[in-house]
Amino acid sequence: MPNGDGEIIIKHHGATQGVTGSCHELVINEQSSLLIDCGLFQGGESRQSLNIEFDIQTVSALIITHCHIDHVGRIPYLLAVGFNKPI
Repeated sequence: MPNGDGEIIIKHHGATQGVTGSCHELVINEQSSLLIDCGLFQGGESRQSLNIEFDIQTVSALIITHCHIDHVGRIPYLLAVGFNKPI
C-alpha cells in the first residue's frame, strides 16, 4: 500500500545480508503495518540474540509465507514481546 506520498514502504528486519532471518514490514500508514515472516537467522548469519529489535506497536498482523525455520523461527520471541495480533 502506498504511503501519503504514493510510495510503498517496506522495512527489512532480516534477510538483508543473506537468505535467512526473513522478516519484512509492509507499512500501510503511520498507524498500521503488516509483518511478513519472522524467521530465524542460520549458519553464518546466526545471531547471539534472537530478540525482536524493532517496534511492533503498529503491526496489525503477521503473514507467514511458508513454514521453514528461517521464516517462522522467531515467532516465539515476537509473542514474548507482547505481539497478540492475527497470525
